[in-house]
Amino acid sequence: MKIAVFYRKHSENDREFIVDALQYLIEKGVELVVHEKLTQKSYLKKIVEDCPVFSSSEELKTITPIDFLFSFGGDGSFIAAIKLVGNLNIPMVGINTGRIGFLTTITKKNFEQQFQMLCEENFIIEKRRLLHLDADTQLPLENHFALNDITVKAKDEDSMCAIEVRVNDIHVNTYWADGLIVATPTGSTAYSLSCGGSIIHPTSDVNIITPIASHTLNIRPIIVHANDEIKIKVHSRRTTHFSLALDNERIIAPTAATLIIKKEDFEISMVRFHNTDFFSVIREKLLWGIDLRNTIIHQITQ
Repeated sequence: MKIAVFYRKHSENDREFIVDALQYLIEKGVELVVHEKLTQKSYLKKIVEDCPVFSSSEELKTITPIDFLFSFGGDGSFIAAIKLVGNLNIPMVGINTGRIGFLTTITKKNFEQQFQMLCEENFIIEKRRLLHLDADTQLPLENHFALNDITVKAKDEDSMCAIEVRVNDIHVNTYWADGLIVATPTGSTAYSLSCGGSIIHPTSDVNIITPIASHTLNIRPIIVHANDEIKIKVHSRRTTHFSLALDNERIIAPTAATLIIKKEDFEISMVRFHNTDFFSVIREKLLWGIDLRNTIIHQITQ
């Protein structure tokens, strides 16, 4: 088995676990391919010194076929790893060493158990859709796709903007707000949720448009089909630029630009183990539906 390993932020609290995890994988006969940042840490150099190294999607492509990519960290690390995987169709496994870790399926405590399930093929591959961004103006972006969301915001935190939205060239609304989020079902539990957007099952073929701090009380998030083309135009009286983010990649874009958002041509493959499901994850990670009465009923029926 060949596994690519990505670890973006090196925390002192994770040092022992990362060392033990990599040594465990090597003992199990796994051929490791490591991101260059792992070779820069003295406590990992001896472990990974003979491993092939990659630092970009292009370099990762030359090392394929790779069975899985393991991302150590939280959701931010997992999303950064997705930018490296791109359209290579490498199944991704998130190992949570952070806080919530909504996109991660393995924890420090169950690492060996879940790896054994991986070896026994006791898992399924879950496809996650991406958003693709085009514009009528050249934008300084490294990637033009996003797993969670594409967000536009006023450049200055103390100002709002008018955000004109069209779906399939039909005018939807002009949002007077601090910003606007276009989120996938995967991203519905991220920034969109904190701004009042609905939780959407990750297999749903839709996207959600969610205003950020709308200055109009009768505006609510709206769900559109994943195949719809969304055009966004940002207007501002105070500045000629606005903030644009594709997941965790942020740039400053000109208000002269028209953004065009549609479904990406490829999908991301994520490993989901048979002992987990979407609803158990949102109950655990988001405390969704927590109610003392449900606990009492569960105890009675046991």
